[in-house]
Amino acid sequence: MTSSDSEVRHREEGHIMRLVSRIVTGAVTSTVASAHTSTVTATAPAGGRPVPRPHDRPPSVTLRELGPGETDVLDAVFAGLSGHSRYLRFHGATPRLTGPVRRTLAAVDGRRHIAVAAFGPDGVPIGIARLIGSGGTQRRGAAAPEAVGNLRAVELAIEVVDAWQGQGIGRRLLVAVAARGRQERYARLVADVVAENTAMRVLLASVLPIVSVETDGHQVTLTADLRAGVLGLAAA
Repeated sequence: MTSSDSEVRHREEGHIMRLVSRIVTGAVTSTVASAHTSTVTATAPAGGRPVPRPHDRPPSVTLRELGPGETDVLDAVFAGLSGHSRYLRFHGATPRLTGPVRRTLAAVDGRRHIAVAAFGPDGVPIGIARLIGSGGTQRRGAAAPEAVGNLRAVELAIEVVDAWQGQGIGRRLLVAVAARGRQERYARLVADVVAENTAMRVLLASVLPIVSVETDGHQVTLTADLRAGVLGLAAA
């Protein structure tokens, strides 16, 4: 490779990294690695859409793990999603949450179904990340799943209300819920996304190593290694 070719390649790689940085929903300033409430910072919303306010102290955003039956949090986040955001989250037109779906989403247990929510400075819910186990069962204290050749998997879903998208909330939620999944000894994280949801695909790849990508029509299934990447981010 000539010196000129090397310079061109270097410029192209720099352009790609800048593009990825813009797609991912903000930089990490603090992360959560447990079920306890933690405080992070985010840019204040103005006029219904977050905008930078470099001269003001940004308000706090709290993350905490949800308990069973917190339907008020589900309803508040769902109400803050536009039609397009609901399509990306539920893979279709979803004008409302039906009773069965609402009950299923509220039925968290902290083990097979884990949900972490983000709350704005006024206490209003602004996002939820959840993991739902899809692998075999395992008793607490039993041997690690990889030791018996059974890599337990969890399915991931994340939604952030439109007014707070692009402020790093999705990334913080992902790191928090992934850390909880690792605590529960899950080894694989699976995310089904519509093909056009590039931001989610880049976000997941920026937090955890992707081990496989499968495409079926308009849906892409990403599988990530939950055993790698989380500890370093959670301790940052």
